Amino acid sequence: MAENVPKAVTPAALTPFGGDFDQMFNRMLRGWPFGWLEPMVNGQPRALRAFEHAPKVEVQENGRSYTISVELPGLDQKDVKVLVEDDVLTISGEKHVERSDEKTHYSERSYGGFTRAFTLPSDADHDGISANFAKGVLTLHIPKSANGHGRAKEIEVRPS
Repeated sequence: MAENVPKAVTPAALTPFGGDFDQMFNRMLRGWPFGWLEPMVNGQPRALRAFEHAPKVEVQENGRSYTISVELPGLDQKDVKVLVEDDVLTISGEKHVERSDEKTHYSERSYGGFTRAFTLPSDADHDGISANFAKGVLTLHIPKSANGHGRAKEIEVRPS
């Protein structure tokens, strides 16, 4: 009859492997986009990460042109380069680490280089492409034409 008496549930009973399962779970989640479970090492914050994602892009079309908007928060116009070569539009840039004498305890910000490339449609006018940069958004205007071009051309990025 003593076998049928329920035993008290203790936290140790719920974690039969001690902290091993929790440690394994935390290691698996470290690769998630924000690394929110990533521990501090030796009391220091985790290292600033490299740019881990491509900037968000929106592509629109109307009867006369295409518009590409690229979100680039934290970047300046001088940090962005737009190049057209053959039928490929390439947007690249670099977000630099901001240094100060203050101690950083935790950071989810990303730094480093990025590149996005798009194949232009056959009716894109390579010579008419313009680029503007304002409030962290790069906007490219690509007019349509009857014939495309195949040579390389760098597009000047101007402030809006």
